[in-house]
Amino acid sequence: MPFLKITVTLKKSVEDAEGQSVVKALKLLGYENIKDVRTGKVYFIELENGSIEEGREFCSKLLSNPVINECKVELDGN
Repeated sequence: MPFLKITVTLKKSVEDAEGQSVVKALKLLGYENIKDVRTGKVYFIELENGSIEEGREFCSKLLSNPVINECKVELDGN
């Protein structure tokens, strides 16, 4: 059955406080080569029928805030 994979992240221009906390924690654990971490969410939505456009509608109506978030929508036909 096909599914949509929707990845929602903060835009590059928005500070990612959670990501910065992860950077600090990793460095405290000894991983000094960490440059940056960006956090986000991934949704896997199983469909009977569907399209990339439908996934974009999900983003704009519910899953993201277009002012601060970016959405990447992928359709897997498996």
